[in-house]
Amino acid sequence: MNDFNKDTKNKKITRKPNIKTGIAERVNVYHKIVGVKNHKEFIKKHGDLTHGLGKCLEIFFNTKFQGGSKKKELRIYEIKNKKKLGQPFRCDWYAKVKDKHVVFEFNGNHHYQSSFKILTDWRKHEVLSNPSRNDLNREYVIFKIPYYMQLTKDYAKYLFGDLAKEKLGRSFYNDKKFKKAIKKIYNTDNEDLIFAPGLHTSKQTPATYNEDGIERFLQEMEDTKKYPSIKHQVVYSLKLYINDVTLFNRKPWKNNKEWKNLIIPKNKKFLDFFDFEPDKKYLNCFFEREEKNYK
Repeated sequence: MNDFNKDTKNKKITRKPNIKTGIAERVNVYHKIVGVKNHKEFIKKHGDLTHGLGKCLEIFFNTKFQGGSKKKELRIYEIKNKKKLGQPFRCDWYAKVKDKHVVFEFNGNHHYQSSFKILTDWRKHEVLSNPSRNDLNREYVIFKIPYYMQLTKDYAKYLFGDLAKEKLGRSFYNDKKFKKAIKKIYNTDNEDLIFAPGLHTSKQTPATYNEDGIERFLQEMEDTKKYPSIKHQVVYSLKLYINDVTLFNRKPWKNNKEWKNLIIPKNKKFLDFFDFEPDKKYLNCFFEREEKNYK
């Protein structure tokens, strides 16, 4: 794997360990690659899929979505015996698309780590999808986006094409919208510079997932299998991360505690999924830990 991620056409890249952890520092910083002054400005003006989802939805659906902050989010109460129960469910992004009430949820890391959060997700789905159980008496169509995902062309085709057709009866994807969206949220129209799906520097790695979270992750990979690039990109990002965690840390950090298990769990189903070498033909996007000169 160490040879797999080197770009031999460029000068040798010197790796440096973090002074506290010994973990190799990332090679590239995204905002610099796409010509934005600093990370804060990138998040404010563009935001990738994590912070730019609202802009992205507006482009593909050609309609304004409600959300983006706690004050603006649609709130829906569960109803029982004609009474509202407890606190309302908040919807990250909502709009009426044709005759459908559409909700997009951004699933952050706690949706993979907290059993109670995963239970709440199930309850929320049950309430929103059943008009008799919510105070607005509506049936909502729910889309969920994992926190490790980014808007590659294949994921855009899956989300706004295949999944939209399944849930809403038609595709909202076309290449023109895709180009407009990546320019808006990544500040580039070069598909090779789209921030790769996966986890690059986050400490909220699959090693932190509980059993239900691992099942959720593996199901998401299964759901997108029509587009193998997504799996290859996610796994490659984690393999790069493991490389950097172990580059200067050769021995277990405590007894038999392996450094790689800061990144991936010991769960057999996950390891079976993870046990392959990503194909280079699918890796045409930006990886912060890849030993490559993107400029």
